[in-house]
Amino acid sequence: MGTADNASGLPDVRFTLPAVPANVALVRQALAGFADSLRIDPARAADIKIAVTEACTNAVVHAYENHDGPLDVTMAVEHDRLVLTVRDRGHGLRPLPSEGDGPPLGFGLALIASLSDEFGIAGGRHGTEVRIAFDLDGDEEAPPLVVQLSRDAPPPPAGVALTIAPGEHGAAVLGRVVSLVAARADFSIDRLSDAQIVSDAIAGAAGAHALDGSGRTQVEIDEHEHGFDLVIGPLLNGGAQQLVRDTELPGLGCLLERLADALDVEPLSDGGERLRARLAARG
Repeated sequence: MGTADNASGLPDVRFTLPAVPANVALVRQALAGFADSLRIDPARAADIKIAVTEACTNAVVHAYENHDGPLDVTMAVEHDRLVLTVRDRGHGLRPLPSEGDGPPLGFGLALIASLSDEFGIAGGRHGTEVRIAFDLDGDEEAPPLVVQLSRDAPPPPAGVALTIAPGEHGAAVLGRVVSLVAARADFSIDRLSDAQIVSDAIAGAAGAHALDGSGRTQVEIDEHEHGFDLVIGPLLNGGAQQLVRDTELPGLGCLLERLADALDVEPLSDGGERLRARLAARG
């Protein structure tokens, strides 16, 4: 099992998205891809997905009352264990059942605790963070799990965005998420396959052109009436066109040019650029 720690100190995957019920499935798909890349036993992976589903559902049901808000999920390998965090920016921890029809918060936390090897929660007026750890196959003795609520600026509640560290998990995570987005856009089987190929091409090539030089792939997903856009960046100036060229295969040309319905380079006001790849359902 590949369980090397990420030396950067940043999570392997950060997923930010609106805290709405339909998006819990997107988090499950991202986690499934990450677990696949780590070669985690399927039964163990099922427990992990249940735990993160409960944490996300708690945030969706309890964090925000009459307004929209973001959900921030991270995934990382730390000290030979998989560490997941689920963070909201709501009114803080409320351990009693809500007045609505949602499940009581305490039940979900108890289930998470029973499935995980270590578990912690921190809450306050800046939101709630749940941190969950699952031992992998390494022999390293891990330090106690630390849960500390940060006060960094929240992501926008309307956006769906992935940031993925370099490594083999990039294609697995992004591919799972894009496949589900394509499915709920009613893409045909052939068009869903096109979206998967585009996703794999982006995961394999985009990090080399990251503006910050980190090698991390950053992708926003903008769903619309006809399908969705994948917005890659920020990239170095000229990085968008180079990314397109990097997807060229002998005899097939550039995959992004062949399979995307439109490609647009968007300059950024503070430097760099983004590549917008539009994928639409085709009749």
